[in-house]
Amino acid sequence: MSEKAIIGLDYSHNNFLTLEASSFAEFTQFLFNSGYKIGKIESGFNSLPDLGKYKTIILSTPRNTNLKEKEIENLVEYVKNGGGLLITSSTGGDYSNSTNLNILTRNFGFEFLPNEINDSVSYVHLQKRPILTTFKAHVITEGINKLVFSSSCSTKILDFLEDGENIKIESLLTSGLNSWHRLFDGEEWLEEDLPKTDLLVAVDYYDGKVVAFGNISIFSSLAREYGFSAFDNDILIANILNWLMGSIESEGKPVTVELNLDLFYWMEGIVKENKWDNFSDLINISLKYFKDHYEEIMAEVEQKKLDKLERRKEYEEAEKKEIIEKKEEEVFEKVPIQERKKEDLEEIMKSLEELTGEHYEISIDLDGQDEIKIANSSLSYTTEDVKEFEQGNAKNAIWHGKATKAFVEWLVKKYQ
Repeated sequence: MSEKAIIGLDYSHNNFLTLEASSFAEFTQFLFNSGYKIGKIESGFNSLPDLGKYKTIILSTPRNTNLKEKEIENLVEYVKNGGGLLITSSTGGDYSNSTNLNILTRNFGFEFLPNEINDSVSYVHLQKRPILTTFKAHVITEGINKLVFSSSCSTKILDFLEDGENIKIESLLTSGLNSWHRLFDGEEWLEEDLPKTDLLVAVDYYDGKVVAFGNISIFSSLAREYGFSAFDNDILIANILNWLMGSIESEGKPVTVELNLDLFYWMEGIVKENKWDNFSDLINISLKYFKDHYEEIMAEVEQKKLDKLERRKEYEEAEKKEIIEKKEEEVFEKVPIQERKKEDLEEIMKSLEELTGEHYEISIDLDGQDEIKIANSSLSYTTEDVKEFEQGNAKNAIWHGKATKAFVEWLVKKYQ
């Protein structure tokens, strides 16, 4: 293994996790069996060049001590320059451990909550040991079927990111539907339901990576029912360290993909023209760009779909309007120019019924009476204004964009 692939373990903030402690013997043995070169960070994070010696740094739950402002700045810069950082907390978060990890973690888009996650259904002997069986697909969760998180606080992804272009954060583990928590609200501990809350986050931060969770007992050798050897807990830790140091990504995973023939020939030309090593490099870079800009790309695709639907709607409405106008034209053609008869008006009203879907019963006697009655409108009309209708005023009203209903109303008023 490369000399660069070494892990720096923090010893300078009264940390829980130490190599000498018998309670972490299995994790310590795992590190040495995996061939990792381990270094102790005993003088804090005060020197950025010193931090640069490590491929990954493990900052396990500080107790009764705070990170200094300069240490936080150096850790952020270390990750930004390509370093890997594993941050762990424990039950009660910063409040119970009397520390200030959240001042550091907010730079990466998340924080630890002052709580303890419990589960009233899926747990091992104690409700504070929830069993997890649902994970987001990621290299960190590869090969994992079941985990147990004992005495764990939850993580919270912040609603905003100062630099969304260079910070990508994902929640990989969440509690179950039956989870609840004990939360310190600043004055007292409260108990309330908290289903599907975030327990582990993975962050791509500029050129580096961060993983964080609130479960220090996952490293423990004290009990096989909740510690390092419980279920797939050890696989999770191995995957995290591999991801932070880039070994999983560099090794890759073979996948069979059926490519569209046009895309295949296009890729073949690009690979030859730009002298790419192989298809895999081009596909990985393309998928990485798609992953990093997924929401933006999908929003653009959705907008194009909406625009297309809107254009189709406008076309259909225009087509419908054209049909209506043709029917209206047919109505106007039936209006007599010289002498009005009862049959003429009946024919006009029949055409209007077909156009509007409304039914009109008329009673009219143009020869002996001076009234026209339209039954369903309960209105009476005189025949004095019939000539205005013959002059085409109603047609002009339609052509100015009024609805067919308005045309019917105009016709009724003209007979009033």
